[in-house]
Amino acid sequence: MIIRAEKDISLNYEGRKVLVLGLARSGISAMKLLADAGAVVTGADENPALEVPEDVDRSMIVLGEFDDSLLDSCSEIILSPGIPKEHGFVSKAVRRGIPVLGELELGYRFAEARLVAVTGTNGKSTTVNMIAHILDEAGMETVAAGNVGVPLTSVARKIGPHGIIVVEVSSFQLETISTFRAGVSGILNLTPDHLDRYDSLDEYYEAKARIVENAVEDDFLFYNAEDVRTLRIAKTFPGRTFPFSSSSVLDEGAYFDGERLVLSTEEGSEAFMSTDELKVVGIHNIENALAAVAAVHPFGISLDVCRKALATFKGLPHRMELVAEIDGVAYYNDSKATNVEAALMSLKGIDRPVVLIAGGKDKGGNFGKLLEAADRLKAVITIGEAASLIEEAIGNAIPTARADTMHDAVEKAAKTAERGDIVLLSPACASFDMFKNFEHRGEVFSSCVLNMRQ
Repeated sequence: MIIRAEKDISLNYEGRKVLVLGLARSGISAMKLLADAGAVVTGADENPALEVPEDVDRSMIVLGEFDDSLLDSCSEIILSPGIPKEHGFVSKAVRRGIPVLGELELGYRFAEARLVAVTGTNGKSTTVNMIAHILDEAGMETVAAGNVGVPLTSVARKIGPHGIIVVEVSSFQLETISTFRAGVSGILNLTPDHLDRYDSLDEYYEAKARIVENAVEDDFLFYNAEDVRTLRIAKTFPGRTFPFSSSSVLDEGAYFDGERLVLSTEEGSEAFMSTDELKVVGIHNIENALAAVAAVHPFGISLDVCRKALATFKGLPHRMELVAEIDGVAYYNDSKATNVEAALMSLKGIDRPVVLIAGGKDKGGNFGKLLEAADRLKAVITIGEAASLIEEAIGNAIPTARADTMHDAVEKAAKTAERGDIVLLSPACASFDMFKNFEHRGEVFSSCVLNMRQ
């Protein structure tokens, strides 16, 4: 089955002046793609101390406050996801009639490969990599891209029409699409997040739903049958829908029967692997595996290939990653849990006492929900700007202690934990108050843990 979105878009950038706003990974990638396409590119970033990669012409870069002169003769703006479309400078561009699109939209326009696009609040990166791993096991030319750290613009022209790009897409990226359409799309779950960017949950959910706003009858949507919001989107989807569930038996779709992963189609149901075969732990990873199997269904991938691929998938760094076991205490790095729901899912997948390290930059989450895992929470060590909010939300039910640094947090957690316990970094917050990103936070945690062995 060939699933490819047809496009009728002009890609003639020869000599056109294009401004790229925001020069993190995706912005730099967009600059390179546009330059290769013949555009006259300027990249701008508000950080005056930004380190520009050595392979980028420094004369193309403007750092510091955005100046209105950047808009002169500008034919198009490519907006990096970290800059909201409501930014004052972007609003000026819109008033001048300058088109504004995101790096995701730009990459889509140049891509010849078939696209599988995945969004949701939690589990996106793991599911995207599971899907790519299955397709690779099936012998298909496949690459994982998007919000997983490989910008779509960096691979769009490298994968031919017979290849597949599995794209993780965030709500920030979906804010600035116009024609983006994937032949296969997936929505894993929708729970509160990013309320530091959006005025309401509805606004956040609406941004996520844009993944299918250009869908047609030939397209395919896999979705979480247990999530009322994804179910609502599926009901209005014009193409074929295919659910997955970790708690219900489905007449059609991928589901978990309590012991095994099952695929149910018109041809019948087949249990194709037990959860013991998965190398990744937790009910959330069972859901991710089910979503991945649902995603590859329209490509005709056999269940034997799915089982082999999932059985060899080792998971991603900073996602329930075992760092070490010291004196009978296991230390797990789950730094990617940047919202309350993600941390709660990780906690629910553990059946041992947990000393949790949580906190960071608050995203408007309801920390009281952590009490749903109170039966396994021995204590919570709080860090970062959200420390007091977490303590206020759960302190009456669970012992808490404040730490000023990650080193201090690991030390306090180690003193609290006993043999058989787990020390878990699952912050439920963004990292930017103390660290460069969630990867940096996880690396610091892991380093602190490993230093205890010395």
